[in-house]
Amino acid sequence: MAIVNSVKRLARRIGTIAREFRYRNQPEKIVALGYDEMAGDYGNWALRHERHDRDTYTNLLFEHLPEGSDLLELGCGPGDPTTKALASRYNVTANDISEGCLKLAQQNAPGAKFILSDMTELEFADDSFDAVVAYYAFHHVPRDRYEQLINNIGRWLRPGGVFMAAFYPYDVDNLVTEDWHGATMYWSSYGEEPTLKLIADAGLTVVTKSMESAIEDGRETTFLWVISQKQP
Repeated sequence: MAIVNSVKRLARRIGTIAREFRYRNQPEKIVALGYDEMAGDYGNWALRHERHDRDTYTNLLFEHLPEGSDLLELGCGPGDPTTKALASRYNVTANDISEGCLKLAQQNAPGAKFILSDMTELEFADDSFDAVVAYYAFHHVPRDRYEQLINNIGRWLRPGGVFMAAFYPYDVDNLVTEDWHGATMYWSSYGEEPTLKLIADAGLTVVTKSMESAIEDGRETTFLWVISQKQP
C-alpha cells in the first residue's frame, strides 16, 4: 500500500509540474481544469464544512440589500449553498470559470442567470448591479489583474451599490499546488493593506472589514471579509 501511495503522489506531482509548465502564462486554465476535475467532490465538501463567516456576511447582505435587487456573483462554484440562497431573494447573475461547476450551479440555483467566463474578462454596462459579491474566489485570480477587476466592479455598481468579498489576507504570488481536493490549483493574493487600497482607489468606501477563521480538514483558514459601497 505504501508503494501504491508513493506512486500516486509521484503521479500527482508530475501532473502538477506538467500543468504548471503548459499553462505558465494562462493560470485561468489551471483553475478551470482543476475545478472541472473536482466539481462534484468540492461541492459536497463545501456543504460538509460550515463556515460561520459565509453565513454571517450573507445575513448582513440580506439585512441591508432590498429583496429583488440585481446582484452579480463572481466565481459561484457549484452554487450550493451560496448562489442558491442569493437567488431566493435577488435577481442573480452568476459567473464561474469552470464548466463542471456551472452545470451543478444551474441545477442548484435554476432561478439565476449563469455566465461561463474568466471573471476578469466579463463585460457589463456601467451601473448594472445593486451588489457584486465574491465568496472565496479572488485568490484564484492573478493578483496583477485585481486592480482592473476591482475598477470594473466599481463601474458596474449603481450609486449606493455594495461590493462584498472574501480575500486571502496573504502575500501569495502565482502559486501552483498539487492535490487540492484531488486537483492542481492556482493561488494569488495580496495582503490586507494593498487589497483595501485597491478597493478605495476604485472609488469604493469600506463599510466593514474583519478577519474570519474556520477549521477546514483540521486546518485553520482565514479570510479578509470586506463590505464596501459606491457613493450615492
